Amino acid sequence: MFSKKAWTALSSEDQGLLKKFAREAQLEERDSGKKYEQQAMEKAKAAGCEITEIADKAPFQNAVKPVWDKYGPKYQDMIKRIQTI
Repeated sequence: MFSKKAWTALSSEDQGLLKKFAREAQLEERDSGKKYEQQAMEKAKAAGCEITEIADKAPFQNAVKPVWDKYGPKYQDMIKRIQTI
């Protein structure tokens, strides 16, 4: 994260490098998170936990629809960003 003043003080080459390295770090963090999640799932299963995969999310989405209807308009931009991911 940069202030606009600090960002504009950088050369375009430095800005490009920072964008490149930030993207690489982002991808590495996502990969690390996926690996951690997989290890945690394996550990939970080994401990005897039953994991239920949800294929059809529609019933859950329908159950929380009143909440979406109430708060959705206020947080519309954030909801769209989350759904995009």
